[in-house]
Amino acid sequence: MKQFLAIIRGAPASGKTTIAEQLRSFEKKIAWLKVDNFKDFFSGEASLTEQKYVDESALAVLEYLLDSGFSVVMEKIFFDPFIISLAVAAAEKRDIPVRVFQIECSLKTLQERDRNRPGIKEGCRKPLGDEAVERIYNQLEATFLKNAISLDTEKLSAEECVEKILGSFENKVNG
Repeated sequence: MKQFLAIIRGAPASGKTTIAEQLRSFEKKIAWLKVDNFKDFFSGEASLTEQKYVDESALAVLEYLLDSGFSVVMEKIFFDPFIISLAVAAAEKRDIPVRVFQIECSLKTLQERDRNRPGIKEGCRKPLGDEAVERIYNQLEATFLKNAISLDTEKLSAEECVEKILGSFENKVNG
């Protein structure tokens, strides 16, 4: 498969990480760019001011990975979707096909998943809480990207989402 950029946007506990983990493969040169990992470079919870640096750091790494021949699966909540257009432009500048995927999932399911995420029972992480999940969910619904490809993680398994993502690029390359 030729090089690509897949951008996955979704609420907390929607399945972004699970899908991205299944897509990454060093042997196939597919890297997982988890944008939120850059928060720790600046602080535990990035403020709006810090978020600018988080996003710019992720974009610099995206460009490095693309220039190194990797396909990239970039995932984040993307509360403010502005960075998505910059990532798309970076791929298009290099003639690399890009698709944006937006995960759809009901608020009730997201809240339930948030309470039962890996690490919560073990005490390694705390749930965000129903109010925080609802606030993020409402923001994503208000800024839903019209041209994004929907991934309904209530109806599709992670494996089916991976197939849908990879299939979208195969159709573009072959058709």
